[in-house]
Amino acid sequence: MGRWGSLEVLEGLEPVELDVDRIPARRNIVEVLRARLDLLGSGDRVLLKMYLDAGSSFDEIAKLAGRNRSSVCRRIHRMIDRLYDETYVRCEADRELFGEPELAVIRDHFVRGLSLKRICRDHNLGYYRARTIVQKARRFARGMEAL
Repeated sequence: MGRWGSLEVLEGLEPVELDVDRIPARRNIVEVLRARLDLLGSGDRVLLKMYLDAGSSFDEIAKLAGRNRSSVCRRIHRMIDRLYDETYVRCEADRELFGEPELAVIRDHFVRGLSLKRICRDHNLGYYRARTIVQKARRFARGMEAL
């Protein structure tokens, strides 16, 4: 999705100024992100909640997390891009086509951003099998876009 879904426009605003209702397109993005927060791991969920709900700046989040500002910024932007991607949501909606093990691989790759190598290790799969599942999910999601 790129930077369009990453809420760059809202980054510099103070929490009081962050009136999402004034920005209808951004309100929809924020609502989608909030609805999908549970898909993330606990650490990523906390960072994104601090950014979306508390209106914390990247500097504040970086201080609390004990990390570099640019690392926090990059991590949050990647989380937003992954959560806004429809691939996992579309695959989960059509459970007849995807089994639980396949959905776990798709979630780990498209939502949590894990590499195929790490997914293979965590799920005890061969690289070819994991890659095939990810390609199947991409084809399915692209086919849904055409409808």
